Amino acid sequence: IRGNLTNDNTTVAVNLAQDKMEQLKAQKKLANDDRCPGSGDRAITATGTPNGIFDRCWRILDSPLGPHLKQIDVTVSWRDREDRTIVLSSLVYSE
Repeated sequence: IRGNLTNDNTTVAVNLAQDKMEQLKAQKKLANDDRCPGSGDRAITATGTPNGIFDRCWRILDSPLGPHLKQIDVTVSWRDREDRTIVLSSLVYSE
């Protein structure tokens, strides 16, 4: 049963991270922004509404791989039996 809860929460965390990643990648011009770990979305549910167990934050930084590349990192953390964290990263071309 514990494994099912961990798997369910991991799936929710990945979905929350993917949703934020797609939202950020859809912006026409990406500005550097660091909302980890102090801000972002705190105590959200699986649907992103308040009063949940998940915290989500993100960073947008210049990539060392090229002048028009931005690296986006989205971190989702939560606690079930122990502290857990997932991070999704992507490179995006930004003019």
